[in-house]
Amino acid sequence: MLILIFINLHKITKNLSNTKHKKMNSELQIKGLVQLSQFLALFLDKDEAKYDDNERELLGLLKKSQLENPWFTEENIKFALQQWANLLTEKNILQWLSAYKRTVESKKIGLILAGNIPLVGFHDVISVVLSGNIPLIKLSSKDQRILPFLLSKWNDFSNGNVKYELVEKLENFDAVIATGSNNTARYLEYYFKNHKSIIRKNRTFCSGTER
Repeated sequence: MLILIFINLHKITKNLSNTKHKKMNSELQIKGLVQLSQFLALFLDKDEAKYDDNERELLGLLKKSQLENPWFTEENIKFALQQWANLLTEKNILQWLSAYKRTVESKKIGLILAGNIPLVGFHDVISVVLSGNIPLIKLSSKDQRILPFLLSKWNDFSNGNVKYELVEKLENFDAVIATGSNNTARYLEYYFKNHKSIIRKNRTFCSGTER
């Protein structure tokens, strides 16, 4: 999934106008992302009674997320955090990025995130940031607690080198990546018809044996 996002980001940003934004340090971004994965691994492994203030804050956000969206059980959210903690090692990140060139001129990429499973939009945000662009993030109302915390920690671990914006409405963007149902996607395709965009719809997986 991360590879596909990088390929598509290259396609939608390469012909955009030369909008200039302050360049962020990619090495510090990667270092910070690795530290974030280590923070998550420690959080998931530690006894709750021994949590520090940051860990207690994250635990509180997990519980609030479950209250706001009963589908997001604490177990499911922790499962998602564990997958990211396992994935975001320095080796994995560098191997992934080695196949791509970072953009020369940063663009503002609008992201309309889904909320069907915990942190489903995190990969879009990571892809935009590590490709050298700036995400303008419209969170799903069903998943709006954990991601802002993770982005804040990533930025802290990166010495302020992760630039992003959390927005209620997308404005002043160069391209957009949006995810929704088939009905929502039709609306998004029309709404963003004059912009470079990637609009995701529902997917149907087939075994190959259907007739």
